[in-house]
Amino acid sequence: MIEDTIGADGTKVLSPNPEYFEPRYFYFQLLSLNIQNRQYNRHFKLLKEKILVCPDKLEQRKIAYILSTVQKAIEQQDKLIKTTTELKKALMQKLFTEGLYGKKQTKTDFGYSPENWIIQPFENTGEVVYGIQAAVAKNLKPIGSKILTNKNITLDGKIDLEKLNYFELSTKRHFQTILKKGDLLFNWRSGSKEHVGKTAIFDLKEGEYTHSSFILRIHVNQHHHNVFLYYYLNFLRETGYYQKVQTYSINAKFNKSAINAMPIALPEKEEQIKIAYILSPIYKKLERHKSKKQTLTDLFKTLLHELMTGQRRVNEIDFGLRKLSPKVKQK
Repeated sequence: MIEDTIGADGTKVLSPNPEYFEPRYFYFQLLSLNIQNRQYNRHFKLLKEKILVCPDKLEQRKIAYILSTVQKAIEQQDKLIKTTTELKKALMQKLFTEGLYGKKQTKTDFGYSPENWIIQPFENTGEVVYGIQAAVAKNLKPIGSKILTNKNITLDGKIDLEKLNYFELSTKRHFQTILKKGDLLFNWRSGSKEHVGKTAIFDLKEGEYTHSSFILRIHVNQHHHNVFLYYYLNFLRETGYYQKVQTYSINAKFNKSAINAMPIALPEKEEQIKIAYILSPIYKKLERHKSKKQTLTDLFKTLLHELMTGQRRVNEIDFGLRKLSPKVKQK
């Protein structure tokens, strides 16, 4: 039921038998098979021998319509994420190099900053503390406190709890690492240079979490604003500042001494608060788009598997397809 030819670049070109398959449905069948088993990509003989689910062509068209609709909704979220990300970068560049009041700029080691912002060592913003030095990768049983490691901080500056490790606190030093709401978590060491400097705000339940030695906890003092510093530290990472000044051994690193001594240009706290207030909505908007994309992606994978294996029939589905993609018309 499958005819194949060789493309100009050596790629296999598959043509379904039109007597049995709608082209779009056939595409989703191949996509489903590839997700189930990557061997089909490398061993074409396995694919040719595979028995495909072949409902009547009307149902095939309906299945293809459903999956195409969700796909288009995912693509739309991708476009929104790209647009919002570009807007965020442009806004951060303007706010952190020009400030709110159009003051003259001065050139520093970390880029341009408003002339009226005070250049000072980062240690003036608050207390910087190392986390717990212990091998915790195998501590998967929920015994003791939840310990956040560098894998729990995303490049977007979010805390990811999908993979958690645990550690039993036993010393005074251990208990000093318990995280409080509003603490900044700065990833100072990682095998990947681009991950150095990724920063998150701890906003989870107090008393349940601690942090590993590769994460510096920054407890911001009363003279500065933690959300402003969260945005600023991530801005410095995105502009490549840490990669320019950090030291390297086997792993990339930017330790406590380095971040304490790091020069940073800071406005008065009132301006810090205003800048954070301006940036917060666009960060939240970006997070909503990413969350919606993830929900749609999970939905697509589930529907693809269930519809292509016959576990679910199209007449069982009702989830507002027209709201997802109103421009798609059923044929």
